[in-house]
Amino acid sequence: MAHVVAADHPILYAIFGLNRAGKILYGTLLVLGVAGFIGWSMLPGPQFSDQDEALFRAARHGDRAGVEHALKAGASLVHTAPIDRKTALFRAAIFGHADVVRLLLERGADPDARSADGHSALEVVAAAREAEKDPAAAQALDTVAAILREKAGAQ
Repeated sequence: MAHVVAADHPILYAIFGLNRAGKILYGTLLVLGVAGFIGWSMLPGPQFSDQDEALFRAARHGDRAGVEHALKAGASLVHTAPIDRKTALFRAAIFGHADVVRLLLERGADPDARSADGHSALEVVAAAREAEKDPAAAQALDTVAAILREKAGAQ
């Protein structure tokens, strides 16, 4: 039976990390894996705190008291969601929570802030309004749009 040598199967030796190419391959994968882990688990954390998460949740559900509590606890109106770069104002606006939209604007939320796709809260609400079939939801979106237009015009 013939003896197998590295020259006969260099790909296998690379896959198992037994030659120089394999060592480079696994070294590169290790560096990329560590960088990916840091990017996935640690970088969004300093930008988006538990207080910010509470603010977004309260804004999404129209919970005025929850929004006030989150702001008092240190939530920021300028922080954006790590994935879509939308602020709490976007969350309250798209769900038609006019009283929460007013509160956020009174506390300093920027009505002209842009999300990752380049749209403002008013533009997102206008697009949602066009697609809305439920009359009550459409009325809520109209009210929010009017509030956002008024605030944008005042600046």
